[in-house]
Amino acid sequence: MRINLSEKQIEEIKRIVQKELLIKGIVPTDEYLFIHCFSKTQKETVYYHLLKENDQLIIRCYARVFDNLGLSVIIRSTAKNIFEYLVNQTGLQNTLYIENGIEFNF
Repeated sequence: MRINLSEKQIEEIKRIVQKELLIKGIVPTDEYLFIHCFSKTQKETVYYHLLKENDQLIIRCYARVFDNLGLSVIIRSTAKNIFEYLVNQTGLQNTLYIENGIEFNF
């Protein structure tokens, strides 16, 4: 289920993401908040999905990070910053980060 955020919270997420990535769009779908980004340095597309499931915040990321350590560091750092902001805003402590189908802990 998509996490419901105010316009102010979405603007703050944009600010967090834009520190490292160029935002192409943020679209709320029925299932998740979709964030479409582009890495200027590595010239790669990055997708984040933010959703809530059973009192758990889930951040999914899809990006071509194979053999690209720099991009991997950027997308994890950005996801961690989003996570920290949303934990403070929503109080959801139970969080899962999934990058290209693999679960990671912050």
